[in-house]
Amino acid sequence: MIGKISKGASARGLMRYLFGPGKANEHRDQRVIASGVALWAEEGRTLSAQEINDLGASLDAANDSYGKNPTGGHIWHVSLSLPPGDRTLIDEEWAEIATSLMVTLGFEGETLAPAAWVAVGHGTSAQGNQHLHIAASLVRLDGSRVDVWQDRKALSRACAEFEKDYGLSVVEGRDGKGMPGLSRAELERTAREHLAEPPRITLARLVREASVASKDEAEFVRRLRGSGALVRPRFETGGQEAVVGYSAALRTTGGAAPIWFGGGKLAKDLTLPHLRQFWEVSKDDQRAAVAEWSAAKSSAPGREALRGHPDDWRRAVAAVERSVERLRAVPVSDLPAWRGAAREAAGVFAAWSKRLEGNGPGPLAATADVLARSAQNRPGEPAPEREAVRDLRGVTAIVAQSQLSTDSPMAWAMLINQLGRTLRAIADAHAARGESHTAKVLVDTLSAEIATLHDRFETKSIQELAPGERVHEGRFDAAMRENVPHQAKHHRGRGQSPGRGIGR
Repeated sequence: MIGKISKGASARGLMRYLFGPGKANEHRDQRVIASGVALWAEEGRTLSAQEINDLGASLDAANDSYGKNPTGGHIWHVSLSLPPGDRTLIDEEWAEIATSLMVTLGFEGETLAPAAWVAVGHGTSAQGNQHLHIAASLVRLDGSRVDVWQDRKALSRACAEFEKDYGLSVVEGRDGKGMPGLSRAELERTAREHLAEPPRITLARLVREASVASKDEAEFVRRLRGSGALVRPRFETGGQEAVVGYSAALRTTGGAAPIWFGGGKLAKDLTLPHLRQFWEVSKDDQRAAVAEWSAAKSSAPGREALRGHPDDWRRAVAAVERSVERLRAVPVSDLPAWRGAAREAAGVFAAWSKRLEGNGPGPLAATADVLARSAQNRPGEPAPEREAVRDLRGVTAIVAQSQLSTDSPMAWAMLINQLGRTLRAIADAHAARGESHTAKVLVDTLSAEIATLHDRFETKSIQELAPGERVHEGRFDAAMRENVPHQAKHHRGRGQSPGRGIGR
């Protein structure tokens, strides 16, 4: 979240601008999101010209009455913007942010005379940015001045808290919880080039999917290269036998140089030492990994190249159902287990996003990113558990590479239902630990994105959902069709082996 502060001498003019079309007709759906105790404004609707003028007059009123006329102007204005592709905040969340910010900066509080302020929303800009404007009077109702000394530093600290609490992308240089730190240059480039999201976010999701789906380091390298990403090792100083880190980049077009990011610049849990905690690390695995890193390109594909059977999707539904039952027995205080579950679930959604959404990240990508934030451990806390719910690691491989049939959308609808239960369990654990904002983000994702996905899977054919992929004839039996909620238990009861296929 980026905040920009300015000052002015006319709230009436500012209100006309905020409720007007903007310099390039970029203002749409202009409405009041929130207002302070010193100024009441009806929220959630477009205002008339007279109401807009009255709103500006109310903001100007204290300065007009007391004639303070602070240097630079008596109106304090801040714009808060999110990068394209970041999680969508609903009006209630923006209102919480605005109110919290105005209390933090001292415009109102229990022991202070209030100053008038109003928050105005515009929806999403033409460049894909969600943004909010807050206009406030620097003169309180009793004629005293609002002290905004070092307001930019205070704003930066507040934005860092909002990023953490609301599961938003972190601006580089702030103390976050391990997720990508985006520089202002990256955000501006994303808007300027009309990208769906910052490249660093895309790359982090590709790395996360490859890491969760892989059994060992060599497979991770092959999967990441197979995703279209560029990857290169960082060897121990003075040798070529020990890889101590890596960097990755998205492929570019038109001769542009790729932009490389070390694993730690993608997310703190994507450094190579951290990823190695989740892989098999025998001597043979280590030698195979060094050989894979050293090769210009992968020459001998492994399990990641196998195409799974269409019936694997049915196994994936059963596996996620088992993981939900395991999560029910995990104490909410067991942070490594819950963060491990979030990590693995993020891998499932990342793999699904790459396969179905491609270069246009949608609900699957958004859910993967929210879960990835839930998986982060703070400094001094134990890392996510390696075998938290190992079934989800197999599901990631199935989602990434199993074949499709005409019955796949039906399996996907069931799979998304089970994954929705997983999200709910993780959200409930956050809520029980008092992490209400994180829980709310997960619930919002569950109620909005998951419902959207379920509707798509139920109403569209496999050719519409996955154009260009080879599709086989449907193979699911009649019992599965007739008893969707209990199909996973039904197939386990028939004695179907859980070890068959690519997911193990």
